[in-house]
Amino acid sequence: MDTEDLCYRGVHDLAGRIQRREVSPVEVVDAYLRRIEALNPRLSAYLTLTADSAREEARRAETEIAAGGWRGPLHGIPYGVKDIIETKGVRTTHGSSFFRDFVPDRDAECITRLRSAGAIMLGKTLTHEFAAATTTINPHYGTAHNPWNLDCITGGSSGGSAAAVAAGLCAFALGSDTGGSIRNPAALCGVVGLKPTHGRVSLMGVCPNVMTFDHLGTMTYTARDAALVLQTLAGYDPRDAASRDVAVPDYTEGWKRGVRGMRLVLCPDFYMNAEVDSDVDRAFSEAVQVFRTLGATVEYVSFLNGKRLTELFPAISGPEFAEFHRPFYKKNPDGYGASVRERLEWSLKITADEYVRGLRERELLRREVADFFRSVDALLLPSMPCAAPPIESLMAKVNGKEYPCMWIHRPFQSSHNLTGCPAVSLPMGFDREGMPLSLQIVGPEWNEGRILGIASAYEEAAPEIRARRPPCTGAGSR
Repeated sequence: MDTEDLCYRGVHDLAGRIQRREVSPVEVVDAYLRRIEALNPRLSAYLTLTADSAREEARRAETEIAAGGWRGPLHGIPYGVKDIIETKGVRTTHGSSFFRDFVPDRDAECITRLRSAGAIMLGKTLTHEFAAATTTINPHYGTAHNPWNLDCITGGSSGGSAAAVAAGLCAFALGSDTGGSIRNPAALCGVVGLKPTHGRVSLMGVCPNVMTFDHLGTMTYTARDAALVLQTLAGYDPRDAASRDVAVPDYTEGWKRGVRGMRLVLCPDFYMNAEVDSDVDRAFSEAVQVFRTLGATVEYVSFLNGKRLTELFPAISGPEFAEFHRPFYKKNPDGYGASVRERLEWSLKITADEYVRGLRERELLRREVADFFRSVDALLLPSMPCAAPPIESLMAKVNGKEYPCMWIHRPFQSSHNLTGCPAVSLPMGFDREGMPLSLQIVGPEWNEGRILGIASAYEEAAPEIRARRPPCTGAGSR
């Protein structure tokens, strides 16, 4: 098996091969490190590599497994970590000038859990500054490039993680999602991005963005891979104020159930009937037909306050974002890049009265969404209205019209941060220029297993989409 083929096997496939000792963790780690050496200079997916410790951990895993000490499906599996997640002894910049030399003395809870499962960290992936916007063009540490076209953005803020998975530079990667920061780059880079229910995965040791909207999640090749990683990450953490003590199910139980008999709904009200590009519309229609062919009922429904879900986002996110950043901004406003400084400045203008009213209204809207999901199994919608925009112009193209790309994802993704409902983005085809397009599946709280099962059913019915790999080299023109 050549290096590229090995590096695109994903968590589930690699886990089986490692357990059966068809391939060793040392071979797997070495393959990824060779690929990172070859491709990362073009992609800037990783900011910091931990090659020496990765090789040491791989040797340890190989010895343990040979002695019958296989810990489970993540044992010996290499992964990347978004650089807002604290890692003991490894620089964690938060994508910011303020933390350029910060080396934590402890791991975030998610890293502790992955270490216990035997997963192997390859390094820290590039993020937008303070995970605060959507391009992963970082004024302090560089620009992440999309493996499908190096002239295009990866999305953000978990853009380095998405590029790393898409380019075969790790088997999975961690990201965070406050208004779409996992699903946005996953969509633009053609991988699976999971935002679990708010409170499902501990945020302890993760740099705050908007605490009541922040979610920690994964980027993987497949929905099954996402389920395997979530199984390790999920669970109550009493040290995390956002964590909720809800039982964690077996995410692989009933995996083969399929979607027959499910009620899947289309509700453009959730994204304010925003315009989508004709290529997205075509691919989405084809995906809907796949679900119907698999035996699901797919129908249109309405949701009266869908528009308000999106409109309410700034009133709550602004003050919570400003609360963390106020001391840094007061000390050195020029320490921020332009895009994040602009966001911070409008956030500081939102009043306490607006924030409190927003919190009250959010609770009522969450109840309405919970009622909505009592009669449906999942919501289907596009993840993004178009493919990845160019780095040079940062203008998204939708049906021949151009729009600034920074917040174009908001109607499609951010409302599900406000409600806390789980959502997954997965590839659903390509536009006419060969750039990936993405389907989003949203479910009721604590039902990650359901939406991942629905996603897996679609993946199995449309294997040709996952079979395509990005060119990774050569810029190409759009």
